[in-house]
Amino acid sequence: MSGFDLVPVDGGDPIHLPPGETVLGRGPLLGVSDKRVSRHHGLLENLDGQLRLKPTHLNPCFFQSSPADDPRPLQKDSWCPLHHGDLFSLLPGQFVYKVVAVGGEDGTPRNSQMFEEEEELPVSPKPEVDPPSPAGLDRGQTPPHEEATPAAVSKQEEADSPDRTLNKV
Repeated sequence: MSGFDLVPVDGGDPIHLPPGETVLGRGPLLGVSDKRVSRHHGLLENLDGQLRLKPTHLNPCFFQSSPADDPRPLQKDSWCPLHHGDLFSLLPGQFVYKVVAVGGEDGTPRNSQMFEEEEELPVSPKPEVDPPSPAGLDRGQTPPHEEATPAAVSKQEEADSPDRTLNKV
């Protein structure tokens, strides 16, 4: 089962969310002391690898899908799904938290099933082309760093022989 951490955007230690419901607001869990935040400002539900937020106070919670987006107020008593990388805040631009999915019991990534479902792509066979010869060598010559064997020498001599004719009568 996957879990979630809340990472304060302004710095601080991640807050691990236990399975089930967690009350958000002013108090020790988030370290919020601002009186504009209720003690029961919102409710997070972490269930079966899914996370969602429900504002429960007249002062809403705010949602952002990225830091560049403007905070959008969430409707009181309505659930909003949260995903890895989403941001929410308890006040506009203040007490902002990033949702981070953390590994499950077996330590596999949450989206590892994507790798199992992908089709295997066909691999094209190796082209049947001779590898390029080292610079400055003709085909059949032994590179200077390789030892010339008697068989290689006789093949080379045969290839270089001027007596070799293509048309025999």
